[in-house]
Amino acid sequence: MNLLTSYLLTVSSLFLGLDPCFHNSGKIALQPGEWLLFETLDLQQTGTCYDVAFYQDAIVFLKSGEESLYLVPMDRPDPTYSRPLFNNEDFSCSPAALSFSGNYSKGYYTQPVMGAEQAYMEQIFEMSIENDQVSGPSELTFSGDPSRNLHPAISSEDSLMVFSSDRLPTSGGLDLFVSRRTADGWSKALNLGESINSSGHEWFPFLDRMNNLWFSSTGHSGYGGFDIYICPFNGTDWGLPQNLGETINSPQNELGFSVHPQKQVALFSRTWPSESKGMSILINLNEEALDAAGIDEGYARDLAVIMQGMANSASQAAVRPQTESETSPEPETIPEPTIAADQNPVVFRVQIISSLYENSFPSVLIDGKSYKTYEYFYLGSYRITVGEFGTLEEANAFRIQCLNSGFKQAFVAAFKGDERETDPSVFK
Repeated sequence: MNLLTSYLLTVSSLFLGLDPCFHNSGKIALQPGEWLLFETLDLQQTGTCYDVAFYQDAIVFLKSGEESLYLVPMDRPDPTYSRPLFNNEDFSCSPAALSFSGNYSKGYYTQPVMGAEQAYMEQIFEMSIENDQVSGPSELTFSGDPSRNLHPAISSEDSLMVFSSDRLPTSGGLDLFVSRRTADGWSKALNLGESINSSGHEWFPFLDRMNNLWFSSTGHSGYGGFDIYICPFNGTDWGLPQNLGETINSPQNELGFSVHPQKQVALFSRTWPSESKGMSILINLNEEALDAAGIDEGYARDLAVIMQGMANSASQAAVRPQTESETSPEPETIPEPTIAADQNPVVFRVQIISSLYENSFPSVLIDGKSYKTYEYFYLGSYRITVGEFGTLEEANAFRIQCLNSGFKQAFVAAFKGDERETDPSVFK
C-alpha cells in the first residue's frame, strides 16, 4: 500500500465541517479532510435546477429567472461575470445533461419531442460548435422501441455514448445504455446490465478522460436519495459500481458529478427531495496537503484517480450485509385505485413544464393572471400542469394562452382523479 492510498483509506470531508488543523496531540498534522477542498458556489440559482457542468475553462449553470444557460469562469464563479453559453442562441437544458466532445466541436443534449398520444418524450440531440456558436442540431436515432433517451455522456474521443433511458430491456426505472460510433452512425443501444443498473433510477452519467463511468442512482445500497457511483473502465467495459462514500454522498440527492478533463476540479449538485432547495459544489485538490505529505507522483494530482481511490476504500469500509428492505430503492407512491367513471369523470389539464424537483412552480402567470399549478410524478420527473377543464375544446383554448405566454412545450393531458389517463379514446 503506497502513501497516497493509506491516506485515502481514511479520507473525510472539509465540507462536512472537519477542522483540517485539529489533531489530538495538539500539533499541526495532516488530516484526511485536507485532500479535498469543497466550495459551495453562489450562482444565485433558485427553483428547479442546481446542477452545473464544465465547458472549456468555465462552469455552466441555469440562470435564475431565465430558461437560458450561462457560464462563469472557473477561477471567478460569480454570476456578475456570467455570459450566455452560446453567442447566437438562447440555449436551455439541464447543465449536467449537456456533454461535449474532447475538442468542444460537438455538443450533446436532451430536448423534449412530441411523441405519441400528445405526450412529450426526451430525446438526444447533437449540435456543432464553432467560436461559441451552435448550428445544425439533429436528433440522434437509436434502434429500439420508442422511449425516453436523456442525459448523454460522450467520451473524450467521441466514440462512446452512455445515456439514460426507459427502453427495453430494463432493470426498472431509468437504466444506463451505451452506444458506439460506427461508420454508419451510432450503434444499437445496449443495456449496461444488472450489475450496474438497478430497480431504481440510474441517470446523469459522465465519462472522464479515462472513460471511467460516474452516475447517480437510487437503486444501489447507499446513504439515501440519489448517490454518486463510479464504475472503472478496463478498456472494454465497466466494473462494478462503487459508492463515493459519505465524503460526497448524503441522505439528500447528489447529482451530475463531472471532472474537468485538464483541471484538478470536479462539480456536482446536492438537492433536498421534498424541498425546493439545493446547492452547486466545486471540489478542488488541496495542493498544500499533497506537498506537505511529500506526494509528487503525477497520478496524485489527478482528482479522478483520487476520487476512485476514495470509492474503493468507501466500498470496503461502508458496505455491510443489508436486509432486503435496506437494499431496495424507496418505492414510488402507489396511485389510489381509479374511481368509477361516473363518479370520477375525465378532466383535462395543460401540462407546461417538467422538473426534477418537487414543488418547483406552485403558481405561474398566464396572460398576466396567476394560476395555481397541479403537479404529478411520472417517469422520473415532476410534471407541472395548469387549469382543469371538462372538455377538450376548453383545454385546447387554454393551451394556446399558455403557448402565447412563453410555455412552448404546453400540451393537453387527461386525468381521472389524481391519475394520468393515457387512453387515446378520451381525446376523441
